[in-house]
Amino acid sequence: MTASAPTQASLRAPGVVLFLAFVDVFALLPTVAPHIASLGAGAAGIGLAVGAYSAANLPANIIGGILVDRHGRRIVTIVGLVAAAATVAAYSLAVSVPGFILVRLLHGVAGGILVPAVFAAAGDRARRGAEGRAFGRLGAVIGAAAVLAPATAGIVRQTAGTDAVFLGVAALLLVGAAVAFFGVHDQPAAAPSTRVERAARPRAIRALLQVAPIRRALVGTVVLTAAVGVLAGFLPGTAEALGAPASAVGGLFTAYAIVAAGLMLSPVAGRVDRSGADVPMALGLVTIGAAMLLLSVAPSLGVAVAGSALFGAGYGLIFPAVTAATSSSSTVATRGRAFGLFNVAFSLGLAVGTPLIGALADAVPTLDPFVPTAALAIGAGIAIALVARRSPGTERVDEVLEELGEPPVGP
Repeated sequence: MTASAPTQASLRAPGVVLFLAFVDVFALLPTVAPHIASLGAGAAGIGLAVGAYSAANLPANIIGGILVDRHGRRIVTIVGLVAAAATVAAYSLAVSVPGFILVRLLHGVAGGILVPAVFAAAGDRARRGAEGRAFGRLGAVIGAAAVLAPATAGIVRQTAGTDAVFLGVAALLLVGAAVAFFGVHDQPAAAPSTRVERAARPRAIRALLQVAPIRRALVGTVVLTAAVGVLAGFLPGTAEALGAPASAVGGLFTAYAIVAAGLMLSPVAGRVDRSGADVPMALGLVTIGAAMLLLSVAPSLGVAVAGSALFGAGYGLIFPAVTAATSSSSTVATRGRAFGLFNVAFSLGLAVGTPLIGALADAVPTLDPFVPTAALAIGAGIAIALVARRSPGTERVDEVLEELGEPPVGP
């Protein structure tokens, strides 16, 4: 079996690995806080444990992108999965708060090098001109992990304890490593070579950031994830204020997830391939803004469900657009770095955008946090549409690299 003649399994493998990688992330969301609290952590310790993963994950995304471009998708994916499995299993061995936080930092590093590798492998396998459809399916895979993993982890934690969650997730990650070993393959141009190493120098990041579609995709990603964080943080309070039972909150998020997944699996995702990423991205951001405004004035639970579903429609438009733009505007030799930047933007929206909007709402007690989020999303959508229309800019990273004196670096 060679990289030049991938099997059908190798085409599906990145999707399976991506699902398991995000099961790792989502299964631990309801697990980390109660576990470290059982070790004696207070509110500050819980906050450090939750934030430690993101703090390590951000720089690791850039490092992971470099490793992916220099050493190939396959080896970095396997190493990332094995390292993630080891650190998740080590949570069950931590007997103190500092020890748990240290493991959390190492887990963040492992996740940071893993996810860019899987996205880059998927981008390599996506047929040229069909990236929107391909990444739409991957977005639906991530959505499935977001729906299934927290609920399953909660059931396991209640019946068998948090250690069982950690060991179960570690086992799944090792299964993912086996899938990657047999199913993830490098494109010939992604193998280590002098040209690839030259492209992996710091100037490659500068080149990627000069590519107009990638810049717009990064802005769209930051705004999208900031809005997702606001939705996750404040939608339960909105439902409670409407008199809805706690069980109804799950229904609101389910409406969002079902609509998003449905759009990403539908031919709508293919519009990115026909008309470019900018129109779906801009339309999706404006749709999210409209959803936030609707949620801010929702008079009943039914309207809140409609707002959540509308938010899902916006997400379903944006995710295929930003990922397809990142993939199609990069090359095989720079795609790992491109998705490293994408994941940094993804994390920044959650880590920075959401807290800032929350702080603004605290400073202005009469301000619903959905309102500034709506303004941000609508403003970003309009700006992206106008900038793309007036100045499309450089479309691919190889054009910039040539201007910097680099040779072309792969298809």
